[in-house]
Amino acid sequence: MVRAIMMTKEQISELVEIARKDGELWKRLKDREINQFNDDGSAKIPSLSMLVEDFVDRKYRAGHGFSIGSLIIELRYHTRQESGLPV
Repeated sequence: MVRAIMMTKEQISELVEIARKDGELWKRLKDREINQFNDDGSAKIPSLSMLVEDFVDRKYRAGHGFSIGSLIIELRYHTRQESGLPV
């Protein structure tokens, strides 16, 4: 089993800023935070975790080995705050 590499606080802050500047990505992240399901009840694809994994793959390359959990939490915090949702 491959061990995941934890991201530094600096990496997470940098990635949040890059995500904010990517209008389409930020819109999709906010959409998944507000509602993860389509009108028919099916899950929206790509999911939040898929969007973040693809984003990190583009930044570092596929197979980067980073754990994205802390980044997802930080992105959710900022998208919820911007959307007026409880944080």
